[in-house]
Amino acid sequence: MRRLLFTASIFLGLAACGATPTATQDPAYYTSMSTSSLWAAQASSQSPQQLAFVEAELGARGQTASGSAYLGQRTASALGRKLYSRTGAAGSTVAGGGKSCSDFGSSAQAQRYFLALGGPLSDPSNLDGDGDGLACEWGTTVARVAKSHRVKATAYRSYSTRRSSGVCHTGPRGGTYTITSSGNKNYDGC
Repeated sequence: MRRLLFTASIFLGLAACGATPTATQDPAYYTSMSTSSLWAAQASSQSPQQLAFVEAELGARGQTASGSAYLGQRTASALGRKLYSRTGAAGSTVAGGGKSCSDFGSSAQAQRYFLALGGPLSDPSNLDGDGDGLACEWGTTVARVAKSHRVKATAYRSYSTRRSSGVCHTGPRGGTYTITSSGNKNYDGC
């Protein structure tokens, strides 16, 4: 949380000084990256802003997982947590031609647009009314993907534990035992 606030304050400070945005704040930078490069950036990014851009681009491409990496792995916990101050209702259009959530084909596209307009620090189109930094239903999407992958990982660990606990081992003095799920030796198991 402190890192997020620190990064946000630096970003605001640069914007207030009239500094030009770096390549990593430009949506075209992420659009031009290969999918494998985006997944590598998703795993290694230290910047919350960069991570948001990377995940939005992956989502817009229909990419939800690659190997053990998945959307929301590091960002899904923000869903519903008010991290930024907001005014107006989520998804409502602002006077002056802003867009609403229904103007996008997917929540990932809405998130990309939101970030391109200065989100999550700024929300001129009111796409993130709850202030969690996730526009429209993007937060729900990443949370669903993250939950699905956490459940799969838990099921795999449970399966591999059951498999290994059924193996009969022989001790140094000839006794046999199995390993329980808690890692203890069970001498009645063979």
